[in-house]
Amino acid sequence: MSKKRARNSRNRGKSKAQFGRSPNVELAKQYILIVVEGEETEYNYFKSFKTSLKLKTTTVEVVPGKGGDPLVIVETANKWRLRNKQQKQKGREVTYDKIYCVFDGDKPTEYKKALEQAKSYGIIAIPSIPCFEFWFLLHYKYTAKSFDKCKDVIYQLNSELKKDGIKDYNKARDMYSVLEPRLDQAIANAQRLEKYHLEEQQTEQQQTQNIDCANPSTKVHQLVKYLQDQKALI
Repeated sequence: MSKKRARNSRNRGKSKAQFGRSPNVELAKQYILIVVEGEETEYNYFKSFKTSLKLKTTTVEVVPGKGGDPLVIVETANKWRLRNKQQKQKGREVTYDKIYCVFDGDKPTEYKKALEQAKSYGIIAIPSIPCFEFWFLLHYKYTAKSFDKCKDVIYQLNSELKKDGIKDYNKARDMYSVLEPRLDQAIANAQRLEKYHLEEQQTEQQQTQNIDCANPSTKVHQLVKYLQDQKALI
């Protein structure tokens, strides 16, 4: 048998991945922590989203905070950050590459303080004003109209859900699975709203306004897009 034929015989059955990557080289692994309010709405959403992505190079940990105070959520995330740092120094644990806090902006004073604290800790804030349910509403429609309370968002959300045969919004429901077919639309609407607020901020009347305090607004799409990008790295 010729050398060429022998080489082809040894290579037969090997995948393209085996040819393209050294057996000693592994894809970098990321570790991400997401701290959310409570154990229902946001927690269920990101747990379901994480499961659907089936990420192979990124480990995502979703942790429930305590109550609806954004400052408490940020401090909870910081405790995890400090604990992780201490464990890493002892060689017992990997370091989180990114830490996210997901909270509502329906308490203006606490909300602004939470944004400042998160920044000082190096934690990425993912706020929604007035509440996380506004992100759900963006799966159905674009709106820049402000909301006084979260119940006003839920009222509109219920109207849209009924069109899909869902009687009423339920915090315990797996909303990611319900809304997943409309995810691209939600991202597009959130990006459009973000652009709208940026343009408003540049006007003479709005130059002092913090875009993170705009009503309505959300940054959930930024976290969703980031996790989707990790999926694309596979």
